[in-house]
Amino acid sequence: MVPERMSAVFKKGREFMKKVISVVLSGAMLASIIFTGCSGGETAQTDTSQEGQSTEERDPVTIRFSWWGSQARNDQTQEVVELFEEEYPWITVECEFVGWDQYFDNLSTQIAAGDMPDILQHDYRYLETYVNNGLLLPLDEFVGDQIDLSNVDESYLSGGMVDGETYGISLGMNTFAVEYDETTFKEYGVEVPAQDWTYDDFVDVCRQFKEKGIYGCDLTNFEDWVLYWLRTKGVTLYSQEGKGLGYEDDSLMEELFQMRLDLVKEGLLPTPDVANQASGTEDSLIVRGDAAMVTYWSNATAAVANATENTIKVLPMFGPNADRGAYIKPSMFLSISAQTEHPEECALLIDFFTNNVGANQVMMGERGVPISSEIREALKPDLDATSQAIFDLLDYSKEHSSPIDNPDPEGAGEVVTLLQELEEQVLYEEITPAEAASQFRTEATTILEGK
Repeated sequence: MVPERMSAVFKKGREFMKKVISVVLSGAMLASIIFTGCSGGETAQTDTSQEGQSTEERDPVTIRFSWWGSQARNDQTQEVVELFEEEYPWITVECEFVGWDQYFDNLSTQIAAGDMPDILQHDYRYLETYVNNGLLLPLDEFVGDQIDLSNVDESYLSGGMVDGETYGISLGMNTFAVEYDETTFKEYGVEVPAQDWTYDDFVDVCRQFKEKGIYGCDLTNFEDWVLYWLRTKGVTLYSQEGKGLGYEDDSLMEELFQMRLDLVKEGLLPTPDVANQASGTEDSLIVRGDAAMVTYWSNATAAVANATENTIKVLPMFGPNADRGAYIKPSMFLSISAQTEHPEECALLIDFFTNNVGANQVMMGERGVPISSEIREALKPDLDATSQAIFDLLDYSKEHSSPIDNPDPEGAGEVVTLLQELEEQVLYEEITPAEAASQFRTEATTILEGK
């Protein structure tokens, strides 16, 4: 990066850190990060531009890599890092990982302290916020050199772009879906629905499982239902042109709050206190055998499958208007911090995750269906039933989905918290769906317009 651009990036980053430091330092402690050096090595303080030098001549470089994930993902990722270090022996990767629920609080604390990891995994929700605050390095200058995207369809890259520049490379493609336990369906004699099923079909399946003594579906993140539901109605949660919400008719949200309440009251979905007993995806009700289905992003299917001996497969979300509601989303990005002293080495790690066959044979699509067509072809012979179902779903979704919404605006995290709080009040009948819809508009608008 040229000095003038780097200076501007750091200036914006410092301004952002001043804004957030008083908020986040009291709430999230770096000590909660599980930290491990994936191999030994001293941190280099020298510039990383070492092109043309042999491996033996290169100065040792250490980069910090941060991600969230289940234990299975953590184990896989460290195995991939070890493969990377074998191929690039002058680079040492220090690994930092926690669960999803802690990750972004910890990352905010690091940002506020000026201590971002060199390379970070992050979510589509935060891309525009990070870019606008000068925290991420544009990646275009590395494409064609350190990062090979020749086997990646442009549609898989657009989600990582802001104002025409690339700031994130997707680790996989993803869609919101219904994971189901095929073993449980067979055991209880319930027919698996067709891919073009409807909400009425979903309710019917849930009722069949209730009669067998288990929940039809687990109660998971309300935000994802909201994003999908509003799209099926031809609107969006967030405005696509400016600040604020993307819909005007509060009866849409009232109807969705009512749907979730009806499902819980009928015993088809668990109450929040039951659902919250799970300590993560690998401890969810579907893994315990207490629910037959769960709504998750498709890449989470692998984590569910790894936690049970049963066969887990995946269906598109139910309709009506499923093609309008569904969209393909980057499962997560790898991005390079604007603060790093070693951008080329970080870019090499991104390329390794994207294009190395051995690395992807370790991960087997756990972070989403790989974006490289060459990697997808290389993995096909080794896919198990779950992975094949995920790959098939993404193929189906390419033909049965609509373009993704713009990245979430600043304040989206607070809006999601508000949604969860209001839904819980609705499900415990402390407020009505109509009251929740009205309150959501008032408070969400205040949050979004205040950013």
